[in-house]
Amino acid sequence: MKNIVYSLACLVAMSLFFACTKKKSDDLPLDKVHYNAVIVATENSNIISFESNSGAKLWEITTKGIVSATPVLQDSTLYALTQNGFLYKIDVIKGDTVWVKSTIMQSIEGMAIDGGKLYVAADGLYCYDLDGNMQWVYQDADMPCTSAPQVINGRAYVAVKTKVHCIDISNGTGVWISAASLANINSSVRVSNGIIYFGCDDAKVYAINAVDGSPKWNYTTGDKVSSSPVVYGGMCIAGSYDYDVHCIDTTTGKERWTFHTLERVHSSPTVHEFTNSVLVGSYDYNLYCIDHVSGTLRWKYPAGSLIKTSPVVMDNNVYFTSFDRYMYCVDVRDGRILWKQYLNGQSSTSPIADNLLRGLYPTESGMSNY
Repeated sequence: MKNIVYSLACLVAMSLFFACTKKKSDDLPLDKVHYNAVIVATENSNIISFESNSGAKLWEITTKGIVSATPVLQDSTLYALTQNGFLYKIDVIKGDTVWVKSTIMQSIEGMAIDGGKLYVAADGLYCYDLDGNMQWVYQDADMPCTSAPQVINGRAYVAVKTKVHCIDISNGTGVWISAASLANINSSVRVSNGIIYFGCDDAKVYAINAVDGSPKWNYTTGDKVSSSPVVYGGMCIAGSYDYDVHCIDTTTGKERWTFHTLERVHSSPTVHEFTNSVLVGSYDYNLYCIDHVSGTLRWKYPAGSLIKTSPVVMDNNVYFTSFDRYMYCVDVRDGRILWKQYLNGQSSTSPIADNLLRGLYPTESGMSNY
């Protein structure tokens, strides 16, 4: 009898033990959230993503070299390229490197993404698929390229020293080469309504026809124009080393207005459509917000050092970096600082914004918002 009672007690105890033991859930962890974000590469060989509204760091990735060309986005994937030719595919939700591939490209100048292909301006104009496989390369005796490429209507446009080259993206063959300017073209080309706009070190802004490269007009500033033009509302706007921001009528090539800063303007302007504002940085440490129509000052925000890179806008916020090694987020409507984050390094490229779609880009990029 005692043995029966003992056995029953053991069975009850074992049942209670297993009933109380915690079972690990079969459910997978929840996916990370795809936040609106602003992404920037620094000269410390890293890429950092910040949540756009709070400035909280989402992730940081170390690369095998400095990213000197503005990265590009496709859905939730970032593509970035280092000066020494390493091409990165990065998951922007997880903050993980999907793959990294060594390429033969040198003298990296800029990137664009279009139709499931990457286009890279370097010692040639390269076309890669999104798995990092080279499709073709266009090369010319005057290479390397001196601007980011822009791809539109089956053609790629890129500056090569003193000329603009037009390339058929279906096979990488040249279509036309423009007449030479008097100095190198170091601003990115901007294609709008069949016209290509670009600044030049000969102190001019040019407009040429996208069909054949024939000239339309040129506008003279007081010094070289490395700033990439933004085209909006019938106006072409670019900064110059003459300390001014110039607004040019896209039809006539005549001046609409100029806005004077206290130092060189290398930064490329961008536009906030809701307020019809032009935003641009200057070597005088200020980010300027200028009325698009009148060319008058709305506000200016003083950073801690010169602003060489270009701002990017998402919703009512403008994001930019300064030589003080900070990333800034300012409200476009009134110039209030919303947040700033220390980068612990200079930034060779401008930030881009991840708006959960195709991304938003500074004007210097090969990706055009306008």
